[in-house]
Amino acid sequence: MPSSNVSFEALSGVLRTLRTLLERFQTSLSAPTAPSPILEPPNALSVLHDSSSLLRAQTTKLSLLLLNKPFTASAIASIITSFNGEILPSLMAVDEICCERRYSHSLHNEIRSQLRDLLPGLLALIGQIPKDEIQIGGLERKREEILKYTGHVWQACDRLIRLADLGIVGLAVEKAEAYYALLKDAVEEVEGWNPDDEEEDDLFDESNSESDVERKANGARRSGDSYMDGKMHSIQLSDQPPGLDALQITDMHATKDSALKALKLIRMLYPAVLKRRISIFPPFTRTSSLTDIPPRAHLEILDHLLRHLHQLSEETDEMAGALYGRDVIEVRRRLEALKALARECFEGVKKDWGGKDDEFSIWIAKWDGRVGEVTVGRAV
Repeated sequence: MPSSNVSFEALSGVLRTLRTLLERFQTSLSAPTAPSPILEPPNALSVLHDSSSLLRAQTTKLSLLLLNKPFTASAIASIITSFNGEILPSLMAVDEICCERRYSHSLHNEIRSQLRDLLPGLLALIGQIPKDEIQIGGLERKREEILKYTGHVWQACDRLIRLADLGIVGLAVEKAEAYYALLKDAVEEVEGWNPDDEEEDDLFDESNSESDVERKANGARRSGDSYMDGKMHSIQLSDQPPGLDALQITDMHATKDSALKALKLIRMLYPAVLKRRISIFPPFTRTSSLTDIPPRAHLEILDHLLRHLHQLSEETDEMAGALYGRDVIEVRRRLEALKALARECFEGVKKDWGGKDDEFSIWIAKWDGRVGEVTVGRAV
């Protein structure tokens, strides 16, 4: 049997093994993480960093071998063997040992999400590998696909490496800052909303389609001068937007003012919590010893805090939408929910991570009092 056939047989064998591993990995990432059977697991962030870095390097080699002549099946088989024997098993182990009770729910979920994103690109890349000598001639036509899937794997590896470098605190800070940016955008929307200007809201009303406008214009022409006279008369009688009386508009102004008072207080919460609690959370990175893993109770508090900061930003955006929709009752309902949610947010962080009162403890008590003073006006 020619040596080239032997090389392709060996390549086909390791490719089958790799596909089986990748499919098994995809299935495991879609299910809840099983408890790790490893009694003394290594630092999951260190394993993640090293295996992702190695995968990126080996993917680069694989891409170069596919794009340049001559095609060497044995060299490619060697790279695939490293995927099977070291890289994929290490990444699969990360999913097990980086459990949320040790590394936080936030970091655990983020790593799983990035691993899920990695696998389709890797599967697609190995799908470009020729299975025999006849398919070698088609590699030139696959150049763009090879580059595209190589880039996908690179980006996924870079994100995993970055996660390993960020660690628990770095990721928490990044997420809190992202939620803060979303909340500030929503508050700016509320600040820019003018209850007196209904035309601004109607710009996004799907009912104002071209056919509706034409139908109204045709109706005006059919009604003659009496129709236009009536419309002009109604405009002269009132400067208020159609369908709204002065009391309703006054009520909307009061609702907006109440909402802004609460939202500005909530907006103050983010930088304070970031500086006084999240940024000083006990650090754990890929270079840390396992003895430095934060207590489980602290990790649960951190997850609770991030979850509520996220919910606050989403609820604020929903309330802004209700304002633009002029649903006063819904705005007030969401405002009360926001106040309650904000208070729940800091429930576990009134004291520092050592369980003692500090400047933030005093500040949050005053902040809570001011939030309680924000009252919701009369409903229409």
